[in-house]
Amino acid sequence: MFHRRKEMQDVSFLLERLLNGEELEFSLEYKDELSSKIHYQLARLSEKISGNEKKLQKERDEIRELIAEIAHQMRNPLANMESYLELLQAAEDKTERQAYLEILRSTQSQMHFLTESFIKMARLENRLIQIRRDSAALSETILKSILQVKNAADAKNIFIEYTVAEGVQALHDANWLGEAIFNVLENSIKYSPCDSVIWVSVSQNEMYTRISVTDSGTGICEGEEALIFQRFYRGKETHGQPGFGLGLYLCREIVLLHRGFVKAKRKEPGLEIAIFLPRM
Repeated sequence: MFHRRKEMQDVSFLLERLLNGEELEFSLEYKDELSSKIHYQLARLSEKISGNEKKLQKERDEIRELIAEIAHQMRNPLANMESYLELLQAAEDKTERQAYLEILRSTQSQMHFLTESFIKMARLENRLIQIRRDSAALSETILKSILQVKNAADAKNIFIEYTVAEGVQALHDANWLGEAIFNVLENSIKYSPCDSVIWVSVSQNEMYTRISVTDSGTGICEGEEALIFQRFYRGKETHGQPGFGLGLYLCREIVLLHRGFVKAKRKEPGLEIAIFLPRM
């Protein structure tokens, strides 16, 4: 009876330590099989509670960081709108007023882009998007993305050269994969010089279908190959260029939902972004 009471006291003591947030370690001092098993289970429970607390703390830190980043990204466009609204109210010259209106329209477009990007980002990160991977030709999906960036390419006299073998099929959601390819193309156009070429190609091996977009633009520094896919990351060579560091991040999240991956490769000059989709 005394022995069992001692065991229950030990269990109570260990549970009290757990409730106080202390971590338990498995001890070999218990000779009895049941006592040893209970202590081992309590030690495992302690590890699990500790792991969950660390995970929750990490998620809280990430949410705080995200809110701070969103506030930072929104601050400049909002400040610009306030300033130019004041200037617009004070302006008397028609030409001057028209110039301020154009700037406000441009800033409004930035705000709209940011808001839509944040919504997509939240939906992707919380897996609220349903990817419907159907077997379909990639050519139509890629061509639609190229057409979406045509005006931006024409404005810089950039030619997009596209090569793909006929009938190349891949399991993909045309809308969402098209969004990923659009983001890569838009990025390439933004950082490519005028009168240059962007090459888009599709190839396959036994395991993957590979979609690559290669430009001869600004490129990235050594060591940034993985960093450019992080949320809000701006490359060291992109200072002075417009952008928010979301395009390649969204691309990666979409491709991950397709069970694929994305890689960046430095060129001299330029950059290659390759999307890998698993073969059917």
